Amino acid sequence: PEPVLMRTILAKGVPMGLQMLVVSVSALAMIGFVNRYGTDSVAAYGAANQLWTYVQMPAMAVGAAVSAMAAQNIGAGRWDRVGRITRAGVIMNCLLTGALVSAILLAERPLLSLFLGSGGEALPLAIHMNLVVAWSWILFGISIVLASTVRANGAAVGPLVILFVALLPVRLGFAGALQPALGADAIWWSFPAGSIASLLLTIAFYKHGGWRAERLLPAMPPVEAEKRTLA
Repeated sequence: PEPVLMRTILAKGVPMGLQMLVVSVSALAMIGFVNRYGTDSVAAYGAANQLWTYVQMPAMAVGAAVSAMAAQNIGAGRWDRVGRITRAGVIMNCLLTGALVSAILLAERPLLSLFLGSGGEALPLAIHMNLVVAWSWILFGISIVLASTVRANGAAVGPLVILFVALLPVRLGFAGALQPALGADAIWWSFPAGSIASLLLTIAFYKHGGWRAERLLPAMPPVEAEKRTLA
């Protein structure tokens, strides 16, 4: 392995891996909050979370496609295409995720009944939290698309910091600070709060973060570049 490539892989790969750690820590802390409100809340949250997992899939897929296409055009020096790719990804995310959220909200009772049955207190709780949370995944999906474009040019630390702030200080802080006033609703509303924070921070970084000036690999002399191409 070439040292230059290994340094690049570690410098860009480690922050991307840490993002999954941030997501996992946030999820564990959120479960801790939910557990305080009894078994019905735990069951309702588990069922609603199953639906939310599917809602996030289109944004993940679109983000991966946007990242690949943006990286190819950045490498080709076609920055004029990068913005168009990002806009297309944002629109596609809004259409796909929005359609899925709408379908789930229209059929939430029968869908949630698959996990919770038709009776008991857990089903109304799951319907309530789904109404509060589901729409916010559209905003979070936009953040994913924008962050995918940024990472395509090797800027991995900025999206990591934004995710950390949105999920830990904002989402968990909102849930913890407002529970005395709002009760369990503070937990559910913390999801939109985190999504809004992530969207605003990601837009600011996309527009003003300086990620366009970064280079995924250090510049090579023309002769060396030609040798690698021929090899």
